[in-house]
Amino acid sequence: MNAMGRRLPTAARTMNSAVEFPPALLKSGVINGRPLNKILLELVVYPKNLTVAQFDWVLDLYSSVCPRDRIKLFQIPESQVWSEVATPYLSQSARSAQADGRRYAYFEAARRRIQEHRAVEARLWDGCEIEDEEGSFALSIRGLKYKSRETHWYVRFLFPLSFPPDQLTNLARTIADRIDLYSGHGGPVFAYFPDNRRQAFTEIYTKARRFWGVDIDMLDFVAQRMRRELKSPCWLNLLGSPFRTDADVLGRMHALRAEHDISIYDQVFGTIIVLGKGPSGLDRNRLAKDVRLYQAMAKVMDGHILKGVDPLPGDGFLANADATDDWLHRFSPGSDWPVLRNLQ
Repeated sequence: MNAMGRRLPTAARTMNSAVEFPPALLKSGVINGRPLNKILLELVVYPKNLTVAQFDWVLDLYSSVCPRDRIKLFQIPESQVWSEVATPYLSQSARSAQADGRRYAYFEAARRRIQEHRAVEARLWDGCEIEDEEGSFALSIRGLKYKSRETHWYVRFLFPLSFPPDQLTNLARTIADRIDLYSGHGGPVFAYFPDNRRQAFTEIYTKARRFWGVDIDMLDFVAQRMRRELKSPCWLNLLGSPFRTDADVLGRMHALRAEHDISIYDQVFGTIIVLGKGPSGLDRNRLAKDVRLYQAMAKVMDGHILKGVDPLPGDGFLANADATDDWLHRFSPGSDWPVLRNLQ
């Protein structure tokens, strides 16, 4: 599974009910006792930059919503393996940080990488594998270096389906008030076990043809492109600049503000658009009524949605070189994804 792998007032715990999805979506093939894929909730944001202070703030934010007993393991490139948070192996710099009373001393190497403008990876995980029925909590903070000197950042939160959806919205609003970012997205996502990547994506392709509301993780393919492009509509959509200041986007956004089934929050560094009352699988066999909201969001994003993406793994995606792009544009006018009647 990807990413496997204390209180902030605006991210306070709520009693909102857990997300429920149909058995056909939750059921998965199994290899050696492990499901090929699983539905989790995610929030991904693409910061323009991340300072050491902001890095620590993100860790605090995650700690405010993740149960203390599920912050168990951490990973950095220097160690290559998951290590226990309770009994971490510490470098000399980390031991010095711990002696100074610095929180998350085991991430001192990540802080140094940020200061030196190097590639960064810092991950937290509760150790719950993909077969664990309770789902998993995880955090991934990455600053990727490609051919250019620029660092391409993303922060990804993963939560079980029991995590309250309105708290996911609160997280996005909290982040958009604190960190300047390009965009973000959140809601249900297909998680998978990486050792069976091709088999997992073969099944994900089949499910994605029916359930349009579940995101497909493709951070390995597109993270470096998120300065100028957007992920296809999700339940939660976050538009920072330059997107929310684009004249065409602003014009199209006006119609969304009149839609009572859409919630819009204007924060300091981004506008958050939440489609419908809660995350949905958008089962095309049932002609889910909320699909019209996602189609409206696709119109707002028109011209910015990712395209020309390398094919995802799995038989269905590899058999058709255009399938990945077709999935990304499934809500757009003239979509070549399986036909779904426009309900507007």
